[in-house]
Amino acid sequence: MELDYSIFVDEIMKIMESTQTIILATCHDNKVTARSMAIINDGLDILFQTSGKSEKARQLTANHNVAFAVGNLQIEAVADITEDPEKMRIFIEKYKVKYPQYYAAYSGMANEVTVVCKPSRFALYKYIDGKPCSDILDVKKSLAYREVLR
Repeated sequence: MELDYSIFVDEIMKIMESTQTIILATCHDNKVTARSMAIINDGLDILFQTSGKSEKARQLTANHNVAFAVGNLQIEAVADITEDPEKMRIFIEKYKVKYPQYYAAYSGMANEVTVVCKPSRFALYKYIDGKPCSDILDVKKSLAYREVLR
């Protein structure tokens, strides 16, 4: 069943804007790790900061494919490590407001980088009319649709 793309995008953005933490999974050399992250969204893009010397940064450098999960929302994306968070105006302005405690603690640290993740697919699990479903947003094809899971 086809869904209205812009309405579903709005639903996803509300989830991302209201969440305080999201699970990020990264992988390199068959080692998968996951951790809670404080994220900012810029439209559907997901941004966060981390130490450029962290295991997650090493994994992201070797393998740009990442996955996120928050509640019933799953996200597949490609990550790009960019510059010092203080130089990313859109990130830092939103980060200061949403996470003032993290901004104060981490933003001035040496080796901090910003990671920009470009999602390709969102899947939101729902139970509708007595049936388990996944609402899918295929960003590359600009499609939104529902899959009944049984």
